[in-house]
Amino acid sequence: MYKALSRITIIAILCIFSLSTSSVAAGKVSANHVDIDLTKMSSTMVYSMVFQMVTEPKKFIGKTIKMKGVFSSYQDEETGRRFFGCVIKDALACCSQGLAFETAKVRRYPNDYPDEGASITIVGTFEFEKEEDGIGFPIIKNAKLYK
Repeated sequence: MYKALSRITIIAILCIFSLSTSSVAAGKVSANHVDIDLTKMSSTMVYSMVFQMVTEPKKFIGKTIKMKGVFSSYQDEETGRRFFGCVIKDALACCSQGLAFETAKVRRYPNDYPDEGASITIVGTFEFEKEEDGIGFPIIKNAKLYK
């Protein structure tokens, strides 16, 4: 009986190991492999999860995230850099939470992006980007954008 249990334990460990090592190759994102799929959660849960990603980003670095929300863009007047976001409203639609994203494929704004406020889905790798002043922000990198 103990041999059977130890074999089952070894098989379970091997399965877990193979699942954890079969993650997406560095820098590449697959719509088939998603660590956190926000599109399958209730609006309250999505809002809470995105809030947690923003307030505790280190827990999510390297995870493949899939989210659905509203397209938004913003241009930093000091640097000239344009930021793109996927914004999600909470259940009461009174508050919103969002994540910045960069597409894997080079795109030109505004021609290659959806209209402001359009519904989008993105799949990409969660990262934390630090700026020169030491302040950073969470961002979905290598994102695939679905309009």
